[in-house]
Amino acid sequence: DYRTDETVLKVSHLTSILPNSFKDCSFELKRGEILGFGGLVGAQRTELMEAIFGMRHIESGTVEILGKEAHIKRPQDAINSSVGMITEDRRGTGIFGCLSIDDNTAIASYKHYTHMGKINKKEVDDVVKDSIAKLKIKTPSGKTLIQSLSGGNQQKVIIARWLANNPDILIMDEPTRGIDVGAKYEIYQIMIDLAKQGKAIIMISSEMSELLGMSDRICVMCNGKLTGEVKEPEDMTQAKIMEYATRF
Repeated sequence: DYRTDETVLKVSHLTSILPNSFKDCSFELKRGEILGFGGLVGAQRTELMEAIFGMRHIESGTVEILGKEAHIKRPQDAINSSVGMITEDRRGTGIFGCLSIDDNTAIASYKHYTHMGKINKKEVDDVVKDSIAKLKIKTPSGKTLIQSLSGGNQQKVIIARWLANNPDILIMDEPTRGIDVGAKYEIYQIMIDLAKQGKAIIMISSEMSELLGMSDRICVMCNGKLTGEVKEPEDMTQAKIMEYATRF
């Protein structure tokens, strides 16, 4: 457990503009913590995270990042506030299939490598090479098209993309869905290493074993409401999570 007492994200009474979505959701995230989000299909976990990341509109509530209120209207505002988000739908919204690994990795952070309107190719190449080595991405080179990689390696490229931005907060929605067991463990190790480095991670997962095995604490949602929080070791059970996940 690498948690500190520093609150990096504080969400207060967040309510969606849509009638049947999340409402009155409040939670905190600490530096170095992996905070799990559990719940059944339709619990509105993804919608809540997309709102924090500026992909959905909220009616009321506040988001504080690193002690300051953040006014996030679009994903770029979230990125500028040191938040990254790995979406659930890797093929649909995660990867740019017709682009190379280099481009997929650098796309969220080109602004860091652009000087007077010109992209510094060498800096980008260095970051990509570093990521390929660090995250053990199996590929002939950074020029390889991402769509030719396995699901696990594609997911690592998406993680690398966000790490190039060096965010304090990383939201991971179903980070190991559709990935083989070996790659799953590699992604778990990446997450633990990030927590060690002081990153704060929110992980949405529908896999009980993943939730219980990876989370320092678990928030559970049902029908758009936060219905419970599990943090004591003796409460970290499937039964407890299911109790909260069905608390209508």
